[in-house]
Amino acid sequence: MRLASVCGAVFLLAFGGGIHAQDGRILPNVHLFRTPLADPHATRISVGLMSTNLLERPGDERPPFSVPNQENAAREVVAAVAVGAIFPLLQVAEWEGGGAALIADFKVFSRFRIELPSRDDMGQDWYVGGGVDWRDEPWSGRIAIMHRSSHIGDEFSDSTGARRIEFGSEQLDITTAYLIPGIARLYGGGSWIFRSYLGWEPLLQELNINDRAVVQLGIDREWAPGRDPRLRVYTGVDWHAAERTSWRGGIAAAAGIGVSTPRSLRLMLRFYDGNSMMGEFFRTQERYFVFELVGEF
Repeated sequence: MRLASVCGAVFLLAFGGGIHAQDGRILPNVHLFRTPLADPHATRISVGLMSTNLLERPGDERPPFSVPNQENAAREVVAAVAVGAIFPLLQVAEWEGGGAALIADFKVFSRFRIELPSRDDMGQDWYVGGGVDWRDEPWSGRIAIMHRSSHIGDEFSDSTGARRIEFGSEQLDITTAYLIPGIARLYGGGSWIFRSYLGWEPLLQELNINDRAVVQLGIDREWAPGRDPRLRVYTGVDWHAAERTSWRGGIAAAAGIGVSTPRSLRLMLRFYDGNSMMGEFFRTQERYFVFELVGEF
């Protein structure tokens, strides 16, 4: 891998030397690293219906709250919406079989209770940041600094009495992937959380939570089953664990079909089991299935 080239490109960018708007380097049409398909918080634009047991048993991240119609809430259907995109901003290096590009990453994940009697906005998880995507076939990866913050929905809080907790962080994310041609892509990485908001939350002081790291492993594959390369099949499995949940792992799986031109529109079925990926419920066990329409542009 040409890691020296990547580091040198970042150095030049940081100090303003040698980077010029020429040869399509500004806002390039490059996709050097593909976000893991099965990652529940993969950057995408999607809308789906989710069957979840999130409210079946409350976690210990906040004082107890009351959910109307608890029996129905133990397994309910909610709307899950994601809005996000990765923008290649500047191609800082190029070589045979790959290159490196500066990227910006923005995404927000929301859930809405849609079954009677309530129609609550449950909350959102926001991410914003950026870094460098690189590829040196068969390797690829992403290095990014991200800000994350989570917010409980006002309607949900008003109807249940659930209190917002101060969940958020600034973190360095590093992911590396290796492509086995014709078989699958393996990836692994993690996050170093250099600023966590959990230590400021009085509701969590008795739990003595450390929030310094996340690890992630997975495998995925995208391929054309027939002669038309635009018709694609997508599959993947993702595992992650975080120090803030005492390293209890969560497992996710995804499969679907779609069209890629290279913009992508696909139908996906997702499964997740572990501590909830919603920051406001990060110590609550959750199992869900979601059927979603996904677009990547």
